[in-house]
Amino acid sequence: MKHLIFAALSSGGITHVALGQAASPASAEKATVLVSGQPAAASDKFHRLLARSVGDWTGQATMTFSPKAPPLTSTSTLTNTMAMGGLFQVSEIVYTINGQQLHGIRVTGYDADKKIFTRAMIQDGGNGVAMEGPWDEATQSMTMRYKQRSSSGREDEMKEVYTIVDENTEVLEIYRQEPTTNKEARILHVKWTRNH
Repeated sequence: MKHLIFAALSSGGITHVALGQAASPASAEKATVLVSGQPAAASDKFHRLLARSVGDWTGQATMTFSPKAPPLTSTSTLTNTMAMGGLFQVSEIVYTINGQQLHGIRVTGYDADKKIFTRAMIQDGGNGVAMEGPWDEATQSMTMRYKQRSSSGREDEMKEVYTIVDENTEVLEIYRQEPTTNKEARILHVKWTRNH
C-alpha cells in the first residue's frame, strides 16, 4: 500500500503525519473524496482562507533565543501551494540564520469535524512538531499549542500564532513558556509579504 505522508517546518524540526493511504490509482481517487468527512474540492471558509495564500512570499524575521543575547534577523522565502483537492496548504520555506541556509516544509489543514486548524512542520535538522488550534475571528488568527524538545532534552511548552493581516500580509509568531516563571516569551516574529 502506498502511504501519503506529509510533514512541515518550524524553528523546531522533524515530524511525520500520515494523512491517508491508497491501494491503487483507482482507490486513490476515492480516498481524496473523504478526509474528515469533507469533499476533496474543499469550499468552506477555512479551506478558502488557506487557498488565498497560494503564491510566493518574502519574510522578514526576528529571532530572540535569549534575553541576554541580541536578536537575530533573517530574510526568508515562502512558496504556498494547495494539495489533496484543496484540503491542505503545503509551504516550502528557505531561510538563513548566521550564514547557514535552512529548508523547511509546513503542511496546514482544517479539520471541519473538530473545527480546528492542524499543522505539521519539519526543517533541516532538529525535532519536528505537530500542532492544532482554533481560529479567532476577532483577531483573524489561528493559535496552536505544541511541545518541543530543546537541545538540552527539556520539553518546552510552545505556542504559534498565525495572523492574516490582509491579502498581501501575514504574520507568524512563536512563543515559548519559560519553565522557571511559566511566562510566555516571543522567540520568533516573521512578517510575510506577498511577492507581486
